[in-house]
Amino acid sequence: MYSAIILFLSFIALIYFSTKRHKHPKLIFNVYTVPGRWYYFKYLVFTLLLYFKYFYSCVRVQFSKDEEEMLRNKNETMDIAQPLSDHSKAFNAAFFIGANKDGYYMIAGAERRQMGVINGLFYLIIPGKGLLCSTKIPDTLLFGAKPLEFGAEGLLLSPIEPMKRWKVTYNEKMWFQDDPSDVVNVSFTGEWTAIWKHFNYDTDLYIPAVARSIARENWSRRYFEDLKNAHQSHYEQFGKITMSAEIDGEKFHATLDSFRDHSSGHKRDWELMHRYAFHHIFCEDGKSATVGVICQPSTATNFEVGVVCLPDEKKSIYPLEWCNLELYQHGENGKSPVDYAFQFQAGGEVYTVEVQVHHQSEHFVSNHWDARMVERFVHYKVNGVQGWGVSEFHYNNKKGRPEKYRENDPTWYKSLHDY
Repeated sequence: MYSAIILFLSFIALIYFSTKRHKHPKLIFNVYTVPGRWYYFKYLVFTLLLYFKYFYSCVRVQFSKDEEEMLRNKNETMDIAQPLSDHSKAFNAAFFIGANKDGYYMIAGAERRQMGVINGLFYLIIPGKGLLCSTKIPDTLLFGAKPLEFGAEGLLLSPIEPMKRWKVTYNEKMWFQDDPSDVVNVSFTGEWTAIWKHFNYDTDLYIPAVARSIARENWSRRYFEDLKNAHQSHYEQFGKITMSAEIDGEKFHATLDSFRDHSSGHKRDWELMHRYAFHHIFCEDGKSATVGVICQPSTATNFEVGVVCLPDEKKSIYPLEWCNLELYQHGENGKSPVDYAFQFQAGGEVYTVEVQVHHQSEHFVSNHWDARMVERFVHYKVNGVQGWGVSEFHYNNKKGRPEKYRENDPTWYKSLHDY
């Protein structure tokens, strides 16, 4: 009896304080929402809905062997190239990064689009050589892709054994960022092997973090329609990549800590995205992590996502619980920061991440150059432990192709860091 009364009074107090505080919150930079009058109530409602959905799914799998087998088959099937929807902005994307303490880095990405088009890119850093960029960067439009293949024009990402092994190849010219007139022939082969199981954003994100991001927004019928229409399936996985590269006849071999992700959906509209910042981290003590903050105004302007993978016997994986990196405080003017720090929590442990960017480059996505991606090759320090990896900052690029990339301007590369 008394517990019911206390629960009822607590509920009334929650509504009271929710309506009293933040009655008319202003957007930060006219973009980023802050908790409003109904924030705490909406947070409670959405948290309960998400937990109900989660436990319902668990019960179905637990009591149905057929459901469990279907889930296993789904995981294997979704790791190969997916048929594109009939939408003009249909997509299916695969992305790989690799890095090690010796200074080797690589990034490979292929976003499948309609009409055999790929938004593709390849970066490679060899110690003592510098940063190499695939031949079309800062443009990423590649043509002539075969159906159900991630790649074109010398770039190919191929699943060998779903959720376990992939192959990454690149055979084309590349140019040095420090001197784009220095063009070399590059042949790269990498075999990627999984160490941890995949982390699925549809099912594995930390529920309170998701609820916090949704509760900040203004709810309406249109908002939830936008939330549904913008949904994309996305999962990530950590492993190792064994690479061999040949640059104008000179050969290199290395093993890299590696991360990959795979995304698909009815459509991907880069115009909807305002910004995001992702950090892919590998530590010398064996830990790996992804920490991301996303701002897509039609769905969530402060969406914290990520995962930490531990090198224990169980290969434990913990979702990110919170992150104090605020996008509007880090590079909102278009210049991504190169020396900063932030904290996040996963598995009940707080991690302090120090970031130092040593190389960076940029490229643009879609035929209208709607999205500007800044790829940053990073040295990390996590709770005092040395690390390495890649950070990607995205910026909406409504203005299209920047003037400095005009074909008749041979000095465009000198402005790579002018943003």
